[in-house]
Amino acid sequence: MEKNVRSTKQPEGSFEVKRKEPFSDKLKKLQNGRTVRQCAEDWGINLSTLKNYFSRPDATPRFDVLSKISSTEGVSIEWLLGDEDSFEVVKSEGTLPKCARGVWRRRLTDMLDLLDEDDLEALTKQLTLKGLETILYLLDEDNIALLKLDKVVKEKILGKQPQTEAVANHNYEKAKECGADNEERADTESLASDKKRAV
Repeated sequence: MEKNVRSTKQPEGSFEVKRKEPFSDKLKKLQNGRTVRQCAEDWGINLSTLKNYFSRPDATPRFDVLSKISSTEGVSIEWLLGDEDSFEVVKSEGTLPKCARGVWRRRLTDMLDLLDEDDLEALTKQLTLKGLETILYLLDEDNIALLKLDKVVKEKILGKQPQTEAVANHNYEKAKECGADNEERADTESLASDKKRAV
């Protein structure tokens, strides 16, 4: 007699049994071209934890992980767990969902809630002053020109690159040609650095 042995129980009857989509598949749908590392940073989850969820379809996520992903991506926890299959992730390229933008707004308002009225006033004044200083700085065409300079040139001007004695002498001569606001300073300082002076 030959026994009919099944390795797994097969559904029988007229209704098809729907299987839950694994959590890892839901994560892949939300990934949207990002690396796992980028997702971990965006969602505020430990990288090794997230890698574990991606690699093991049977992994059961903790509630705090579900909550972070749900609020950042604008999906329900039920959808993440596979209990809801009607939700479609709809995101236009390059834009964050409203929920993700809301997370940052909430974090900022939570921080501001910690301040009393005097601190809020001081912070507002400081931000306003710094903003105005920056705008005024950017109105100066010379500053704009300096910002547009090549990185190497900027580093040389700031004295961040090592110079030979010949280069230091050349910079010193150029500085003298340009003239300085104070003649005494022109003799002792070059444009490149106050550490390296021509003898």
